[in-house]
Amino acid sequence: MKLGFIGVGNMASAMISALFGQKMCAFSKGKNSEFLSKNSVCILDSEKEVAKNADIVILAVKPKDYNAILDIIKDEMSGKILVSLAPNFSITQLQNALKNAKIVRAMPNTPALVKSATTALCFDKNFSDLDRQNVAGIFKSFGEVFEIKESEFGAFVGIAGSLPAYAFMFIEALADAAVLNGLNRKMAYKIASNALLGSAKMALTSDKHVAMLKDEVCSPSGTTIEAVASLEKNGFRSAVIEAVNACVAKCKS
Repeated sequence: MKLGFIGVGNMASAMISALFGQKMCAFSKGKNSEFLSKNSVCILDSEKEVAKNADIVILAVKPKDYNAILDIIKDEMSGKILVSLAPNFSITQLQNALKNAKIVRAMPNTPALVKSATTALCFDKNFSDLDRQNVAGIFKSFGEVFEIKESEFGAFVGIAGSLPAYAFMFIEALADAAVLNGLNRKMAYKIASNALLGSAKMALTSDKHVAMLKDEVCSPSGTTIEAVASLEKNGFRSAVIEAVNACVAKCKS
């Protein structure tokens, strides 16, 4: 199966790097020729050429450009697979634009760059089991894949698609606090990042509820419960929930 990328921004670049060695072609209006050549990607002259030459077309442009590009490629997509990375284009909208194509919505996040992405997939009813395996295999090559309902995409974006930004803000805040208390900033970033990674691994591998894992760190009258009480006092959980709600609402707008 040959992959075709229309648009080579941050997400497509992360995917291409992770998929090095597979048959790929691409068209991009940006200055990406050196990057594409380095990753053995065949550079084509137009969006239409990508649709003509690829079996699976990954549309990785800004949502505002979707309608124009869908109109350009529609005659080349019969029987082929379109992978949409846009958070606010439904399968029905894409089917109406490309009447004979198979449509899958995909939402990977930027840790694809380090082969630790979390990706949601939602397939239309025209996909065979082999089609599903082929598409899922692309995303499994650089992380975990979750097949969800289309109605759940907003929630996924809120807790996974956008989560790297929340995590980086959290790490930055932790490092600021560490520097305030005398720790070297570079060391503070490494320590906070590693501790967050280890905690996430515990949550993934333990049979215990995350609340129990939290409780086990909180000794009576100890330092951790003091910090947890301060987070609760300052609305930590509420702030997280409101952030996710805002993200979901934006996905639906």
